[in-house]
Amino acid sequence: MIQPLIKYPDPTVRLISANVRFFNDELEQWITDIVDTMKSNDLEALSAILIGIQYNIIVLKEADIYTPYINSRMIKHSGMVTATERSIYYEGISVDVDRYETMTVIYEDIHGESHHRNFSGDLARTFQQQLDYCFGSTFVDRVDKEMKQRINDYLEYGLVADGGSCPTIFYRDRFKLGAKYLISGVALSSLVPFFVSEKVREWVYRIDLAVLAAIVALIVIYFFYAQYESRLYKQCTSCQTGNIIGTVAILAFQLAIVASAVFFWIKP
Repeated sequence: MIQPLIKYPDPTVRLISANVRFFNDELEQWITDIVDTMKSNDLEALSAILIGIQYNIIVLKEADIYTPYINSRMIKHSGMVTATERSIYYEGISVDVDRYETMTVIYEDIHGESHHRNFSGDLARTFQQQLDYCFGSTFVDRVDKEMKQRINDYLEYGLVADGGSCPTIFYRDRFKLGAKYLISGVALSSLVPFFVSEKVREWVYRIDLAVLAAIVALIVIYFFYAQYESRLYKQCTSCQTGNIIGTVAILAFQLAIVASAVFFWIKP
């Protein structure tokens, strides 16, 4: 059944969507309503909250196929691209927004089975827009203060008050990025044995040991600071925990690989 879209100034958009804990006929009916609403409004994607269903459900249209993504979480991303966006919620407004160029998402299907998928380009941007809605956010939360004020002044009733939305960019990402850069540097040093003398190789080995120690420190700092940062936003602490653990696991795996290369290949 076609449902009315939630639009400004309805404050429902600021609600945090709950995780789906049941996979039954009611869930299937919600997804049917989302698809019907998308077809009626010629939409490429839609979050359940935008038709008043406060659950983490996103439906994405590709070609003529409508795919539901349930309990979606972004676990990996890279690159940053700026492009002009328009909002289903704030009609008549378009602004330049920074989004990740590529991303990896974990989600569940309509039967509760877990999956992951990589997105890139326009599809990644579209999915991030809908993911924002699931966490009580809109694109105005991603612009600078000056632009946000201009939007506020333009709207008849001003911006809808922030209901405690969960941010999608955290300071902890700086520690993660630092660790990734250092891991890449150590990986490149594996080429050293082909080009340098034994003495230089020994120096490179010592430097790599120091860098490996720095990587371990960054991962530990990332883990504990991420826990602290997520607690600042109590409404999203639980959903960020999986993201944090997944990131630490990936970094630890990468660290193990480059450490093995240092001890078994670069070591004189």
